[in-house]
Amino acid sequence: MLRGIHQVNVYASQSHVWEYIRDMNAWAPLVPGYKEHTILSDVQSTWKFTVQYGVVSKKVHVKVLVTEWKESSLVKFRLRGINQKFTGEGFFLAEKVNSSNTAMTGCLTIESTSSLAKILESTFAKMVHELTRELTEAVRETIERELT
Repeated sequence: MLRGIHQVNVYASQSHVWEYIRDMNAWAPLVPGYKEHTILSDVQSTWKFTVQYGVVSKKVHVKVLVTEWKESSLVKFRLRGINQKFTGEGFFLAEKVNSSNTAMTGCLTIESTSSLAKILESTFAKMVHELTRELTEAVRETIERELT
């Protein structure tokens, strides 16, 4: 199982961060390699993006299921590969530091059942960590930009 976790300080209120992270339409386009997403229901969506690792590029089609919305602080979700063999889960957590600062944590865990993934596990571990960091930073930057 591969895991990436990244925490940032967002110069925004917890309620402002919550309004952003609770809306997948807002942050889905910030996923590195994003192509498109489709909302199927309040809790289900499909996403398409391209993942780069080294010189190899893979198109990934994923089903995303929101498993928990905890008002003002937490969005949890599960992932299942549609065209690739993997499952995973993740979350965004917003914790109030003070009235204008929020600690936001992004986390992504992926488990691949592909034989190729087992061979390239160290490469994929770095990729999951980088994807998590890039997405969390992009969400922070977008939220702060909206406030200026």
